[in-house]
Amino acid sequence: MRRTGHLWRTRSEREGSAEDQASIRRILEAAFGTDAEADLVDELRDEQTHWISRYSVLGFTAAIPDSEFETSAAAYALLHRCTVGGQPGLMLAPTGVLPQHQGEGAGTAVIEAVLELAREDGEPFVLVYGYPHYYPRFGFRPASKLGITADWADQTEALQVRVLDEDALLPSGKVELPAAYKV
Repeated sequence: MRRTGHLWRTRSEREGSAEDQASIRRILEAAFGTDAEADLVDELRDEQTHWISRYSVLGFTAAIPDSEFETSAAAYALLHRCTVGGQPGLMLAPTGVLPQHQGEGAGTAVIEAVLELAREDGEPFVLVYGYPHYYPRFGFRPASKLGITADWADQTEALQVRVLDEDALLPSGKVELPAAYKV
């Protein structure tokens, strides 16, 4: 892993900010080499029942520690609503980092920031469908062990859950994603 000593600042997307939306699009297109994830975010933003602007988080290098100065955005993470067995939950998707900043901690910074926001808000859990070797560092574990499944999940081990409230009664059943996913 390449480290450059960057300090990462994170903040939620400013609602209605064309600049933030352009930054998110730039990050996701560069990270994935396609506009599919950026288009997904735009569609989710239009689905008010699934969109929570507080959980749309950008990461910036902080040129001066503890300053308000932000350089251009380098990383992005989003939590949006989904359902599990008909009960509301959160899904972490998409996340991305500009290629020139991968391995510098930018992705970790935005993922940790968005998970902390959800925990502060009393959300019980977050799901992710992603690399099984990457997400456990954030406390994710196989969702199937809690009875959470998804018809669209081709790789069962990639569907993972992070419990944010150990006292919460977690739902089990099938994960349903917003219509923007077209699954």
